[in-house]
Amino acid sequence: MVIPELGMKMRKNAMTAENTEIVRRHVEAVTQMLLGNRTLQPGAMIIAGELTDGSGRMALGQMADALGKDLVFLAFGDTADGYSLTDIAVVALRNGVCHNRLGCRFYLPRTGARAVLLPKPNVRGHFRLAPGELMHVDRKPADIEDCQSASKKDPLSACKRDPLRRAA
Repeated sequence: MVIPELGMKMRKNAMTAENTEIVRRHVEAVTQMLLGNRTLQPGAMIIAGELTDGSGRMALGQMADALGKDLVFLAFGDTADGYSLTDIAVVALRNGVCHNRLGCRFYLPRTGARAVLLPKPNVRGHFRLAPGELMHVDRKPADIEDCQSASKKDPLSACKRDPLRRAA
């Protein structure tokens, strides 16, 4: 949440009730996807809003530091399809260093009951939200690697399953 300050530039379009409801439903669904039947604890937060400029990444780091919490940030904005989710970021402070990854996506491993967050392909590992912290797992889920190696052998047989659905 951004608190307006004196002299701060405001967006032309204020948040509407419809947009607020879209954000609320996404946060609720993402919480269920990442935690399953567990309850979010004080060390982590799932938050949402708009990243209006390049300083958004820095603002997320400052927020995580000020709150002392790991963050999963759902970015929303106007798109060709209307107001929708535009990005997913994870932010965690460890030993005084802010780890901040934009461009993450959801993935439901074949063996898992909870979704994980995959960073961009050039970033090692994936992120799992435990009830009280964001954990970095140093490898990609096994079925992602299977999919990538299958696509190298035969590009036409690349995994085409929806990453949020389980394999049959």
